[in-house]
Amino acid sequence: MLKTLLVASAAGIIGTGLGGIIGMFFGNSSKKALSSLLSFAGGVMLSIVCFDLIPEALSLSSVLITAVSIFLGILVVQALNTVIDHITHTEETHVELEDLRHQQGLISTSQEKSMLRSGFIMFAAIALHNLPEGMAIGSATSHDATMGLTLAFLIALHNIPEGMSIGVPLIEGGMNKWKAIGLTSLSGAPTLIGGLIGALLGGVGDLPIAVSLALAAGAMLYVTFCEVLPQAILLHHGRRPALFAIIGIVLGFISVNGII
Repeated sequence: MLKTLLVASAAGIIGTGLGGIIGMFFGNSSKKALSSLLSFAGGVMLSIVCFDLIPEALSLSSVLITAVSIFLGILVVQALNTVIDHITHTEETHVELEDLRHQQGLISTSQEKSMLRSGFIMFAAIALHNLPEGMAIGSATSHDATMGLTLAFLIALHNIPEGMSIGVPLIEGGMNKWKAIGLTSLSGAPTLIGGLIGALLGGVGDLPIAVSLALAAGAMLYVTFCEVLPQAILLHHGRRPALFAIIGIVLGFISVNGII
């Protein structure tokens, strides 16, 4: 049991924490660099959704259950988005693309608020996504320690860009760098909780895992298309965001399939 918990926590917390540390080095970077980093992270997350979460959910349940769960995941994050807007009063701070085309240099105050808001939404979505991953690690480790370690390593790898997608907006939004790294690492904590559930229940039923995977897929689809990629485009209008998103998708596909 202790080994399972250590493996699960390492996969979640260390992976996302490393992403946050990488994001720290992009503090005060140019808009082009930040745009490229966010686009890359968005591409990786989209790849994880399309080539990992959704196929796995479909293999464990029906198309209907998967589709409904994805839609519910989108609604959950949209509701969270609305709550955050209401609490922080940042709904009016969303920056229009046309305004940014004429801006140069450092990120403006309104952009900082928008980035900080995106970071919090990303935190919630990635935390939700890490729960079923922990369940998978816990279940696998309880049956085969080697398989559990391999799965944990692959999950830790793709948690790095996810951590970057949280850390960069938080830091660029004005949060203290070390506080942002701590919060980013905390998003991996649900992996530990999921690992405990998976270890205790052993072979967790297919339906709960399928639903949680599809919920996470919906949440990540929302933040990728409504938060991460729009922020990247706002920071730099051109082909660069699309190029780095494509690179992220390809490398994400390679990572998901265990080639690297």
